[in-house]
Amino acid sequence: MKDIQSRKKKSSKLQGKRKVATGKKKQRVFRNVKARIFELGVIVLSTALIFLIVSSIFLKTAKVSGFSMLPTIRAENTVLVKKTKTFHRFDLVLFKRGEIEEVRRVIGLPGEQITYSEDFLYVDGEPIDEKFIIDEINEAQKNGGQYTEDFQLQDISSETVIPKNHYLVLGDNRDYGYDSRDYGLIDSRQIIGIVTMRLLPLNDLTAF
Repeated sequence: MKDIQSRKKKSSKLQGKRKVATGKKKQRVFRNVKARIFELGVIVLSTALIFLIVSSIFLKTAKVSGFSMLPTIRAENTVLVKKTKTFHRFDLVLFKRGEIEEVRRVIGLPGEQITYSEDFLYVDGEPIDEKFIIDEINEAQKNGGQYTEDFQLQDISSETVIPKNHYLVLGDNRDYGYDSRDYGLIDSRQIIGIVTMRLLPLNDLTAF
């Protein structure tokens, strides 16, 4: 009888020790999992912070206003801008004019002489196709008109060629666009960067 009671006591003690050991093991596992989750959270937050810092240096988003860039970009479209100081003809650029940010297309580069005649762009006397508005040009001419009214650089500037670090910009909506024909050439210091993509609306996501 005593042997049976002794065995029961030993069994009960073993079960208690096993429960304590199991509990400690679970606590260790929980602490390890908690530590790994914390480490993962730190990594994710650090990566997100670095991404935001890098993005703020090289990228920017902007909301377009007005109708000067129709049909390419519409009012209220949100665009992605790559910050840079290197520009090429026909790049879409975001620039500041006073407190206003505007998107227009680069047409004339420093050192060039620009003329429009009968819907043709002439750069230093050589015709350059504007394929991005060819449908609008054809429609205007079919109706007996012009899409871009004739003008030359001297009409908007006292210079015979575009000065260093200056650009001639036009809206794609030539009849109603407010651009260099109205406010003159823009300085490279005004330009924030190149519009690379339309982000919103999502159903009209477009890379330029």
